[in-house]
Amino acid sequence: MDVDVRVLGRIEVVERLGDGPGPARRVTGDDLPRRARQVLGVLAARHDRVQSKDALADAVWGEDLPGNHAAALEHYVSVLRRTLQPGVPTARSFIVTRAGGYLFATDRARLDLAELRTAVRLAEAQPGRADVRELIVRLAVDLPFGEDEYAEWAAPARAEVRAAVVGALLDLAEAEAATGADPARVQRLARDAIELEPFAERAYRMGMRASAALGRPDEVVRWYDQCRRALDQELGIAPSAETAALLAQLRDNPAPVHDRRRGDRRRPVPAPAPEPEGMRGPADAGRLAVVRELPTVPAPSERAPHRPPSSEAESHRPASSFLGREAELRVLAHGPGIVHVVGPAGAGKSAALGRLRETERATVGLGKGPGPGGALRLGWLRTVLRQLHAPADAVLDAAMAERRHLTPGELDDIAERIEGKTVAVDDAEHLDADSVAELRWLRERGVRVVVSYRYPSGIAGRPLGELGADLVLRLAPLGAAELDPATLERSGGIPALVEPGPAAEEAAMHLARQRTRWMPPAAWEILRLTAALGSLRVEQVAAVGGFDVDEVLAAVDQLVHAHLLAEGPGGHVRHRSGLVRNAVAAQISAAHGHQLRTRLTAG
Repeated sequence: MDVDVRVLGRIEVVERLGDGPGPARRVTGDDLPRRARQVLGVLAARHDRVQSKDALADAVWGEDLPGNHAAALEHYVSVLRRTLQPGVPTARSFIVTRAGGYLFATDRARLDLAELRTAVRLAEAQPGRADVRELIVRLAVDLPFGEDEYAEWAAPARAEVRAAVVGALLDLAEAEAATGADPARVQRLARDAIELEPFAERAYRMGMRASAALGRPDEVVRWYDQCRRALDQELGIAPSAETAALLAQLRDNPAPVHDRRRGDRRRPVPAPAPEPEGMRGPADAGRLAVVRELPTVPAPSERAPHRPPSSEAESHRPASSFLGREAELRVLAHGPGIVHVVGPAGAGKSAALGRLRETERATVGLGKGPGPGGALRLGWLRTVLRQLHAPADAVLDAAMAERRHLTPGELDDIAERIEGKTVAVDDAEHLDADSVAELRWLRERGVRVVVSYRYPSGIAGRPLGELGADLVLRLAPLGAAELDPATLERSGGIPALVEPGPAAEEAAMHLARQRTRWMPPAAWEILRLTAALGSLRVEQVAAVGGFDVDEVLAAVDQLVHAHLLAEGPGGHVRHRSGLVRNAVAAQISAAHGHQLRTRLTAG
């Protein structure tokens, strides 16, 4: 094979022009049209599997499909073939046409992501192979598809690589700790793992042990405190019993520096056990029902920063202003067995589930999905069981330490204690296959399940798509029917800004940052331009900001979808919320504003 395709980091395609280490021709992702690069990225992420034109178009364009998406795809595939392998016949291209779709054939081009996946499979089959884990770390110079890191199609591959690298780093750290030869290297490996996955308790424990081996008791406490803060601030939970016990042990019985007899000699974590019979049956795809759209409520992640409750009594206080939703809450509390709650960022999914938990404390437990890294796999279930006064920490700690699913016996015991109650999981799109199988098992034994995520298309091809649903609740933004004109103009219908409190502009800026953090840099600049200059046509935004019109259109689509911009007649866009507009405008100096107005007039 004469072509190397590299997607770990930013996309680069290298074609060798002769035998051996001679001259080579390089094409980067920036050299390709944006849509062509995304087509290549989707095919690489799903290499050696045929992608139908419909599936490929849905991944690349989402809800903004062009009129003739099949023809558009054929055009971009042709561009890729001509650009990446000029002069090579279509029959020999690594982008293969098959069964009415396309696939990336790794027998025709090397792909670093495919090599990484092969190494991961080998590492799982041979737990003692440190060299394979070193290879994983070397291959993964960065998470894949850096140009499109916020694209939904890229998220599963990025999460997969993150989990693989974190696992390899911690396996290497554990092997190094067992020898007792270099505790400092153990610390470095643990820090690298935490940088990728801040919720990986195993990494903190490795750091604590290494610090104890180096004779640094204060550092042991710092590792634990860092773990505690990360879990509390992001997930609202405390470190596991195993981590707390390790802190007490190392405080009471510090190991002598470099004492091999007291080193961590645990065996490597075994590969996952075969899953129990019946835990992965196919979902009933015909059980989806969409009910009427719902008004929104403020998502907790988008409220102004707040202090965690200092007591159990304080944590039970109801939310200050929840707008209606009584019928919907009754459905969530007493409806069918599996309910999906969907809607765009800020549609109020988190707040609706939070309100459900507040009003049904005896029967509803609410956990948060693991996020893209997935290292804290059972954190959602730990939280739910504690809330329902049915903790199973020892079982969950054992399953997470051994990297296995819960056994049927363990699940039956849990289900018996919470039968008839509701397990709710917010931000559930990144639940892995084991977690989804466990939810399905609980449901079959009388436990209700509620999950929330952004879009049904976002779980296509993900494990959560196999859960099935009896009902789908789709949340919509607030509008004139819920708010008076002045409040609607000020808040833009964004629930978190309806009653923002005394620090209104601070809350608005925090919200805008939250909603744009997954968007390309152009999105924030467009918010700044429209805050400084008012309503603008797309071509004016492109001219003043120095962007391509296509780039502006893509960013505007995302900003409108996030309810930060509103579209007007004649192709104009403007801020939807007066509070957000004022908060962003306050960050622009008078001199900069004058320069922008001059450029707009000159254009």
